[in-house]
Amino acid sequence: MEPYGKVIIGDSRKMGLIEDESIDFIVTSPPYWHIKDYGVEGQIGYGQTLHEYLKDLYTVWSECYRVLRPGRRMCINVGDQFARSVIYGRYKIIPIHAEIISQCEDIGFDYMGSIIWQKKTTMNTTGGANVMGSYPYPPNGMIEIDYEFILIFKKPGKTPVVSKEIKELSKLEKNEWKEYFSGHWYFPGAKQVDHEAMFPEELPRRLIKMYTFVGETVLDPFLGSGTTLKVALELRRNGVGYEINKDYVKIIKEKLGIENSLFKSYVEFLEDKIIVERAKRVDYVPKVKDAKPLIEPSKMRFANEKLYKVVEILDEKTL
Repeated sequence: MEPYGKVIIGDSRKMGLIEDESIDFIVTSPPYWHIKDYGVEGQIGYGQTLHEYLKDLYTVWSECYRVLRPGRRMCINVGDQFARSVIYGRYKIIPIHAEIISQCEDIGFDYMGSIIWQKKTTMNTTGGANVMGSYPYPPNGMIEIDYEFILIFKKPGKTPVVSKEIKELSKLEKNEWKEYFSGHWYFPGAKQVDHEAMFPEELPRRLIKMYTFVGETVLDPFLGSGTTLKVALELRRNGVGYEINKDYVKIIKEKLGIENSLFKSYVEFLEDKIIVERAKRVDYVPKVKDAKPLIEPSKMRFANEKLYKVVEILDEKTL
């Protein structure tokens, strides 16, 4: 039986088209806080206070808990962010990953540890410059955030019993097992062009192989350009994704090769409701202090430094 895919244009704060305990694995990367404006009313991240952003994420993780089967895992790729002095009055790091761990534990997930993804980024996603602090002199240099976290959570319950045939089809090679289950991963980020928060295919590919069997169903509540869905289908898993921005449908179709009939026969496109109101009534208070951006990131200037976005690294030796 061929795997199926569902692309749902809707809001992952209320995944009304997904039944309770129907998903075997969740892998996603939430939008960054106030880095990129996707131009969608009700979007999570841009134009919000820090607490509004975190409360919306809490709502999404609560929905993920509802739809995930007992005994199964959710993996969240996230990086911490700089709080710039030009906006907040002083430099500091906002520990987004720590807040998400606290959120998911509060919801009912068990925290199962983290993988540190050391990436050679193609986009500045932390809000920090390349050289920060009192360079070239002590004492106020800033550590470069050239890594992200892959947070691993488990919904309490028993894991499923599958047939020997399915086990063999899902088997990892010894070298894969050793590399995938190590605490540090080293591979580049994705080339950023149309969708500026993509993670590379290697990330969901590893996690899907680690935590699912062939034929099971994978969800990405922040589908974006469709990377998770593409990889899930290639690995003979079913894929479901929620994406709030309908403009990405074209990008998703191109990535899936639907125009060339690669996945056309078994990928369905649906629409769900969009929640415009912010999550004001969530019974959750973030641990970090609230903050409100004072200016737009696109208007920030750093002395006379010209900033460029790297689209593709052709030769790492030239860096």
